[in-house]
Amino acid sequence: MTDEHQALIARLAAVLASLHAMDPGALRLCEAGRRMLDADGAALSVASSSQVMVVASTDDLAAQLEDLQETVGEGPSKDALREQSVQVAAFTEHRDGRRSLMHEHGQRIGFTGTMIAVPLRPRDRVIGTLTAYRQDAEAPVDHRTAEFLGVALGTALLQDPALGLTDDLLAEAWSARAEVHQATGMVISQVGVRPEDAMALLRGQAFANGTTLLDVARQIIQRRINFRDFTIEGD
Repeated sequence: MTDEHQALIARLAAVLASLHAMDPGALRLCEAGRRMLDADGAALSVASSSQVMVVASTDDLAAQLEDLQETVGEGPSKDALREQSVQVAAFTEHRDGRRSLMHEHGQRIGFTGTMIAVPLRPRDRVIGTLTAYRQDAEAPVDHRTAEFLGVALGTALLQDPALGLTDDLLAEAWSARAEVHQATGMVISQVGVRPEDAMALLRGQAFANGTTLLDVARQIIQRRINFRDFTIEGD
């Protein structure tokens, strides 16, 4: 694992631990995504074949921007779902020809800045988006962090019983599921996060190393990985 990957996992672990008391779970994940992307606000949505539903937002403007995309039928969140890739869109005085309606209506509600839309993809399908905004349109966006969040937060979102999402992505043989469950408990003990957040860290570790969730779980059980060893300064 590279230093960059270790820093991402360490930062997410620290952020999730600091938000341990925040409920509901979707709001906690939304706020974690906002902090990781150094954004001013964020919204978390889940998508089905027929609709997109906002399940959490850190502020009113984030919710407005997400709802606005549904109203006009275009925007970076729509593109992230369709193209299954991170989308960055600047909304300034120069109109974005690709998203002209979104640009026009965004100006009406007083928004200028950058929107970052991250497809939430626990494994091989997209279940929703994390959409963040920044008032500063010039600040660079770290795509690697965004992609990492798409995997990690998407995995945690599947664990939220309040949303009733189908957890078929984690349907393993019983023995494998038992190992993942054991590893999750060990991560909870190591860094003090909630069970669904621990699963996000496991999936993030797997993503960073190009391996499977089960392989990461076994490394944790064998004490070859200890999330307590992932330390960062600040945050």
